[in-house]
Amino acid sequence: MTGLLLLSLLPALASARFGVAGGRVDVTPDFDYAPVAFAVQAINDKFLRDGDTAPRQLAEIVSAQSQVVAGQKLYLTLRLTGAELDDYCKVDVWFRAWLNNTDRLIITSGPTCSKTRSRRELLGGISNPNYLKNSLDKEVFDALNFAVCAINDASNDLFFSKLGDTSGVTYTQQVTSGMTYRFYKVPLLTSSCRKQANSCQETDLSTCEVSDNARTTVCTLTVQSQPWLTPAYTLSENNCKKMRFPNKGM
Repeated sequence: MTGLLLLSLLPALASARFGVAGGRVDVTPDFDYAPVAFAVQAINDKFLRDGDTAPRQLAEIVSAQSQVVAGQKLYLTLRLTGAELDDYCKVDVWFRAWLNNTDRLIITSGPTCSKTRSRRELLGGISNPNYLKNSLDKEVFDALNFAVCAINDASNDLFFSKLGDTSGVTYTQQVTSGMTYRFYKVPLLTSSCRKQANSCQETDLSTCEVSDNARTTVCTLTVQSQPWLTPAYTLSENNCKKMRFPNKGM
């Protein structure tokens, strides 16, 4: 009886999480979400069938849309690393969470892969938000660390600020003259490291402890990356607000 009740509630639960049946909505799935992991495996299987044995790793969910169709259908565009050039792959996955057999996850289209971004992205389209915790892209972290140091070097504080818990940080990226990264909900906490003659770029903030009664600031940051320039990064937006309650760092 309980099982039948749960089955009867599944459509309502799916609609609440993934949107109205039939319509597509933008979503931000985690890297370890079952349909995403299944899509990555399908992409690796495709390359293996084609004689390419280099394993690919998911670096970015470029875009993701969800549609409620007797379960969930995910329309994914993924960027994968592992080959000489990154692969951009489109794949659609049908997910029926209540099944326990091979029909639980089915590829309905793709994977189709290329070595370049889509025309929309090349023309400046903004990617869907991604969680920083899911990113394996060194460029993303370099851009964020530059922004943190730019804030430190521009402030009159006696102590450096460092990144707090970044599990809630999201970011987008956009092809402009280079690449523009926008980071949201970036927590900065006052550390115990006093500013000396060295700049922030010359200081390893990971070794700095969060000070007692640390002041917490949450920022929206925009960083322009142009690798052919020196410096390669520019902090073009810095919108920070102090929080009322401290937020313990990592």
